[in-house]
Amino acid sequence: MRASCSPSAAEPQRAATIAEAALPGPLHDSAPSSDGACIRLHDGTCVSAEDFDAKAQELARDYAEHVQFEAQWGLGSISADRAYAHVELLEGADSAPGAGVTIGLIDTGIDRFHPLVAGSIVSEVLLEGAADETGITRSSHGTAVASIVAGRRSLPIATVPHGVAWGADIAMFAIPLGEGDGTYTPISLEGLARADAHSARDFNQALTWRDGQRRVDILNLSFGYQGLIADYSEADLRASLPQTIAALAQDGASEKAILVWAAGNSNANTCGPSVPNCETGALDAVSPSVMAGLAARIPELQGHTVAVVALAPADEIPLKPSDETIASFSNRCGVAADYCIAAPGTDVRYAYFGPHPVTGAPLRSVGTGGGTSFAAPVVSGSFAVMKQLFRDQLANEELVTRILETADNTGVFSERAIYGRGKLDLAAATHPVGILEVPIGPNESQAGFGLGTTHFSLGTPFGDGPGLSGLSHEIMALDDLGAPFWYRIGDFIAPAPGPRLDATIRGFLADSPGRDPWRPGARTLLTPADTAGGHLSLAEGGAMATLPTRQGVAASVFQSNRHNHGRGAAGWALGWRPEGAPLGLRIGWVSEDGTILGGEGEGAFGALTADIVFGRLVGDVRIGAWQLSAGAEWGRVRPQAHGGLIDGFSALTTSAFELRARAALPNQDLVSVSLSQPLRVERGRVSLTVPVARTKLGRVLHTSFASDLAPDARQIDLAVAWEKPLAGGSLRLGLIWSHDPEHGASEDSRLTVLAGWRRTF
Repeated sequence: MRASCSPSAAEPQRAATIAEAALPGPLHDSAPSSDGACIRLHDGTCVSAEDFDAKAQELARDYAEHVQFEAQWGLGSISADRAYAHVELLEGADSAPGAGVTIGLIDTGIDRFHPLVAGSIVSEVLLEGAADETGITRSSHGTAVASIVAGRRSLPIATVPHGVAWGADIAMFAIPLGEGDGTYTPISLEGLARADAHSARDFNQALTWRDGQRRVDILNLSFGYQGLIADYSEADLRASLPQTIAALAQDGASEKAILVWAAGNSNANTCGPSVPNCETGALDAVSPSVMAGLAARIPELQGHTVAVVALAPADEIPLKPSDETIASFSNRCGVAADYCIAAPGTDVRYAYFGPHPVTGAPLRSVGTGGGTSFAAPVVSGSFAVMKQLFRDQLANEELVTRILETADNTGVFSERAIYGRGKLDLAAATHPVGILEVPIGPNESQAGFGLGTTHFSLGTPFGDGPGLSGLSHEIMALDDLGAPFWYRIGDFIAPAPGPRLDATIRGFLADSPGRDPWRPGARTLLTPADTAGGHLSLAEGGAMATLPTRQGVAASVFQSNRHNHGRGAAGWALGWRPEGAPLGLRIGWVSEDGTILGGEGEGAFGALTADIVFGRLVGDVRIGAWQLSAGAEWGRVRPQAHGGLIDGFSALTTSAFELRARAALPNQDLVSVSLSQPLRVERGRVSLTVPVARTKLGRVLHTSFASDLAPDARQIDLAVAWEKPLAGGSLRLGLIWSHDPEHGASEDSRLTVLAGWRRTF
């Protein structure tokens, strides 16, 4: 931590080079001021998963083609372009990646006036022994690291990169750092003990820092002492670094900040024959340095600590031109593999603030260099993007788990001793992992319902269902790692489907359209003509038997064919109409299993059932050659839902009616005209409780609301039919004009033309 301990801040394995042209900006001290399913997008619209991916790919191309993105090869390596697309789609184009997150850095300090950080919210605290950097005696390691984390994306210059999380805030905690000389001299236990109190104090100041609501969410630590963690035991470390370990453990903190460590640049350093892992005078850095690898020895640091090894780009590897691989100078993950990840760390462009190579005057420009110091901020910035995308609802330890679990561990990156959990993949870390589930219970660990199987298909009586399909409320689903993703609940609710063509044809060709559906006898199929558009249509396609009794009373029982996991409807009806009476009355009961007025639910909508009581008044009269008939039906529905998002329904009221005129012409032709309204919900409400957020402790937060179910429109059908005896059968022609079909206000009127020949054998 102190200069005498030779921390590896200077990255001697890759010398910095200065870009040919300096960035625009001041070179003096005039300081600027500081400052599905369907997936719901930021603008409120909803798109399918396929459309979301297509939009993300298109936006990702735009990000990848930005000159500042192209200036930093590592951004493409970690698929940051795809992650940025996810942020824009879900948070809006004005929400820069990492916005609202504060990334802390313990480093040499920061030049606030460098164009790559100027204009960002930057705080700087000079810890003991540190001084403002002047850019005269040495280049600013802290400014370089900060620009990789959060460099601005407002300088469209081909050689100037932007940071991984250019919307994040920066909190710099300046300390003095020494420079390595390429010789590996591991720090002794006595040296660690001497630095313990100072180290603990520095860490505590950074971890307890507050500026209003701002606090350090992620702490980047691009420095360290020489010495491989593999060579130190837990007992020795606890004895030498008790205060430092306690500070890093953050015991008692409301939430532990994520610690991102540079693994060290000791591989191939010159070493003496008595040094462990020294082979022919060069060190085999089989593990991270002692500080970066502490989590491998100290259990209380596990879960919020990550060590980062450096990758080299493909064009630097002649033997494997298609692969990235470990940088020659980088320490390996070794015994810390469970807490270690790989990220781009060579040929990194960064904000240079230091002496001009010729004049020695302070220069603000762009440099190119390498080291695990430059790989660590890539990971730190990625955490900020994730934290923002998940609306700060994941605990920091969950973010660490997620970035490690989603790392690319295929191919060369499967070698855990070198790459630990694999190469950082920010696109995967910001995309759902596994199966998304809608949580129903109070805890995210409880089983939920698969998002892909969650839907509600409205029955025809609900029409366009503005109260359901129009819902704009969010619903949260969790992936396999507990990360939240948000959707619009209305897009899991399908409007009523249009009439099936086969049902329309069967109704058109039915025997004696307009006959009394409850006349004595047995029927194997109920057609639309039988149901008269009323509640009996819920059992359409089933069987019905009607028995006559005395004094015009008839009793009927009916049941639909069981389909789709046994769903269907059954019931009974009683009819009363004395012979010769112009009016008749029907009452009945329908029980639905798995549906409500024909609407089917799956997944998070739970199990649905309904009991319906209905009454129908019928009558007819003859006027000349015309037989006039009428029927009006009303119902009361008691729906129920179990084990899902639906808390309950109010009682629903329903209606249907039909007016028909039918005449036999002298030439034996038949003509009929009808005006009807199919079954429709007139009144009713539904109450739902849906998950909308989760706490960092895994508690699921819900919101409750109620919605009307009556459609906005009313379907009215006007039908005209003509029938003529022909060739032992009958030729039928018909027109059906439907106004607001399926009770949908947004539906255009529909005209159906039908023609057919029917013969009974």
